[in-house]
Amino acid sequence: FAESISLASSINEMAQSLEDGRNRERQLLLSVSHDLRTPLTSIRGFAEAITDGAVEDTAQAAEVIIAESRRLERLVGDLLDLTKLEANQMSISVRPTDVAEVVTTTAEGFRPLARRAGVQLAVHVPDGTVPAVMADPDRLAQILANLVENALMFARRTVTVGLSVAEPAGEAGRPIITVEDDGPGIAPSDLTRVFERFYQADHGPNRSFGSGLGLAIVAELAAAIGATVRAVSPLNADGGSRFEVSLAPLDEPFSEGQRSGGF
Repeated sequence: FAESISLASSINEMAQSLEDGRNRERQLLLSVSHDLRTPLTSIRGFAEAITDGAVEDTAQAAEVIIAESRRLERLVGDLLDLTKLEANQMSISVRPTDVAEVVTTTAEGFRPLARRAGVQLAVHVPDGTVPAVMADPDRLAQILANLVENALMFARRTVTVGLSVAEPAGEAGRPIITVEDDGPGIAPSDLTRVFERFYQADHGPNRSFGSGLGLAIVAELAAAIGATVRAVSPLNADGGSRFEVSLAPLDEPFSEGQRSGGF
């Protein structure tokens, strides 16, 4: 009798798992369909207007088409990354990494985008005081790029990227990357779900920057290189959000999430 109950329980768990999988697939299709439709509509509309001679400033129309094409390219790239991560086929090479250099180079690359969005980008990286870490520099740059892009989507006026070392009272000696924005903040119901796959919070003023999948990729990549990531919000009465990436110092042993050449 006990075996029958155990078997029935296992079957119910399998059925629930299958149903959860179908729900996630439906959510993905809905999200992707929405994110594909918007840029495709813009591209088609401007292309047809150019063909019909209805656009006076063809250069500006071409810029819109290029921007929307890049948005589509980013979406497809993010979907491929999620697929590789799910199939354990993403190339990961954890090695000693100069985190200060990665943060500076990656963050500075977003200045033109921030300028176009009317957002001030501040980068605070101390000279020579942050130790090297164990990470994949390419994947670490991808994590930071996704966080900065996310911050630019929601920022009102400023985005701040910082690098520091945790105080002994916390995670002693672990370098911490922070990405902070002065946006409306994250609703309590969203705070525990921002890193879930296929989940999207309310759209920000610069929503066209991202694919809506960036934070899910951040969580997956952070786990793969032995880092941890969390969201903090609100930061004050006006809102604001901060994402913190805690990295493994050189003398810390690899965690199960770290791999070399794949995971």
